[in-house]
Amino acid sequence: QGSNLRSCKAFSSWSRMGSCQSVQAVDVNDTETATHSKAPTVVSDTSKVDGLEGASILDNTLLFLPERAVVEFGLRPNMDDKGDSKKTMWFGRVWHVRAHLAEKYKQNRQWEQELDALSKEKLDKEFTAESMAMLIKVQRQWKKAAIKNRANLNLLDRLKFAHVRGTVLYMHGSGGCAYDNMRICRMIARLGYLVIAPDDFAYPDYTSMGQLRHKDLQPLHGVDDDVDYWKDDLIYASGAKGTHTYSTRADTVLQDPRAACELYEKCYQLRASELHYLIKNLPDWIMIQGFYIGGTSEGAMTVSRFDDQRYGSKVIGRFINSFSIEHCYFTPTEDCAKLGGQLDVPTLNIIGTHDEYFGPNESVAALVKDDKVRGYGDVKLDGHGYDMLMEQEVYTGLVCLTEEGMHGPCTTHDNFLRLLFQTFFTRPESIWKIADLWSHDPFLKDLVQVRKQRRKGQKLTLAFVPKMEFPQKLTLEQVEHLAAAKQLNVCRAHMDQEAEEVKAIKADAKSKLTNLKRFGRLQLTGKPPAQNNYYQ
Repeated sequence: QGSNLRSCKAFSSWSRMGSCQSVQAVDVNDTETATHSKAPTVVSDTSKVDGLEGASILDNTLLFLPERAVVEFGLRPNMDDKGDSKKTMWFGRVWHVRAHLAEKYKQNRQWEQELDALSKEKLDKEFTAESMAMLIKVQRQWKKAAIKNRANLNLLDRLKFAHVRGTVLYMHGSGGCAYDNMRICRMIARLGYLVIAPDDFAYPDYTSMGQLRHKDLQPLHGVDDDVDYWKDDLIYASGAKGTHTYSTRADTVLQDPRAACELYEKCYQLRASELHYLIKNLPDWIMIQGFYIGGTSEGAMTVSRFDDQRYGSKVIGRFINSFSIEHCYFTPTEDCAKLGGQLDVPTLNIIGTHDEYFGPNESVAALVKDDKVRGYGDVKLDGHGYDMLMEQEVYTGLVCLTEEGMHGPCTTHDNFLRLLFQTFFTRPESIWKIADLWSHDPFLKDLVQVRKQRRKGQKLTLAFVPKMEFPQKLTLEQVEHLAAAKQLNVCRAHMDQEAEEVKAIKADAKSKLTNLKRFGRLQLTGKPPAQNNYYQ
């Protein structure tokens, strides 16, 4: 009976953890195992696993795992951070982890002893038709449980006692989780946080959702693959296709403003539904611990408008990167420009002064707003969300305006973002007084300049972030070592190289905007084509 009881407990644990996981007996007196200080066995590298047929949004959700989570899952690290000497983190998709756990289960499923011939004969006689029927019934229920577990993220229960620092739900931009999107996920994982990022370009192209947005996917990267921090795309193997993919240009918006508004609204509804679905399927321990929500560009617009009120105090904070939180071409109406969630959730807004999409001058938003016939948006664009947060009486907030920052912030302010996120994730309620928090450090105190601040009632700050005086391709530790060794010439060489890259990015953006101005007087094309359903 005791043996049967232990088996029932083991099965219950297996069911909660998710399919394809091994069940190992744990001796409660074995403190090394009980406290998870002993690393689980690492099985063979699963970087060559085949694609998953009919993968859902949860199956293809991206995970960026910190070192503690990698050890707990027994994965082989395939990702490092900028300046790391070795790989300690991992990135891939939910179904990759399931495939790894399935392989681990197969390797651990070994019988300790072989039955002799007499015992087998005895069992054969006792094994009746009724027993076989019961076994088939159990098998059927087991298969149902395995299928059901694919519709949630219970496999993350393995991390309940792994001591990850927290959880961040990240929404990528309109081009997917590449470029600065992945860099941001990567730096947050390096801080010790679990990052979960739904990928709405990963729907199979033969599905209805894949017809809206799709990119071919790169296979899971292996231990020895080159995954340099500054590589542009480590996620996708093709360009975007589908009815809801776009690369915003002012001329296309002005040519048919109504169609543009409908497109952006449908994209928001799609992304918001993905975020709600993700939260609904989070394991209980994450819901109890709480989580952050953040995003970039289109993902930031989604986070800004997202109605998170039903989740209450489970939402610890939100960050909105590369979106200005104001009425512009990305928000069909003035109400859509407002925060859609709880006003007492600490809010962080990051945007560059030279953002080529949402900046106050020489941006797509500015060009659309300036068109007197077809344009729309705030009469005066601020290029940041301070006034909106003030108007809505958001209780705690910080707006960081990065000097000469572009739509992708990492090129000019990568190291600043790391310091900012570290402070925000540890002290979200105090983020509005970042200048005070950093004033005690001779290096940090010069990184922000308070432009506006409200201390009574609302706790809200607009901070200007000057151009960085050190290279962003190097870590702060590397810069410090070079300064101590009086090798500032190396820093200058990196700064010159980065300045040329920024100059090229700005020149390209300016050229595109100059060309787009020629289309400012295009005539409207009339009504959009007939649609069979809302999502076409």
